[in-house]
Amino acid sequence: MISNYKYILLDVDGVVLSSINYYIDLFRDIAESLGASKSIPDEFYKKNIGVKIITWMINVVPEENHHKIKDLFVAKNRDTADIHQFPIIEGTKETLLKIKENNQKSCFISTKTRESMDLAIKYYNLESILDFSISGDEVKKYKPDPEGIFKTLKYFNAKPDEAIFVGDSLHDLGAARNAHVRFIGVLSGICTKSDWELEKVPYVPSVKEVYSLIQ
Repeated sequence: MISNYKYILLDVDGVVLSSINYYIDLFRDIAESLGASKSIPDEFYKKNIGVKIITWMINVVPEENHHKIKDLFVAKNRDTADIHQFPIIEGTKETLLKIKENNQKSCFISTKTRESMDLAIKYYNLESILDFSISGDEVKKYKPDPEGIFKTLKYFNAKPDEAIFVGDSLHDLGAARNAHVRFIGVLSGICTKSDWELEKVPYVPSVKEVYSLIQ
């Protein structure tokens, strides 16, 4: 399946990097510091990974603290200071190498900051095998808006039917659908088998197995 596409687009958190638990803990810490209930389940924070924090945290934090959300996130988020805390998901490098060997092009599309993205790429020595990347700093709208995908297609001068997007969340799936590109889900991040089966999309355990999909 994936071999039929020229451009392989990949989300980062939950697809390339094992970072989901870090963000759940970070979001809970910020929200509870600003007065959110301690009974909010992890699943709530998990489903909002990759979404601009101010757009959803205002629903659980008292109104008088809304203006503090962004600054507290900047103060507490250490994804650039401790990049080693995000292990690369097994098989990522091998898959990127296979994309290169097959004369396909690879691209990361993420809401991570440019600094965080570049640090991860450099830390795991991906510069020579990754063709392009789009960070949250380069888009005005986050997924499920397709802006990041459209910018990638424009960079490669590619058509939507030439690309496929590998993601771990319903926001990734929404962006793919809005951009009219095919999608593969993984189980290494946010969504479960039942999520993908409900959406009727193909899925694999992780990025390591994307080339195993036949249909």
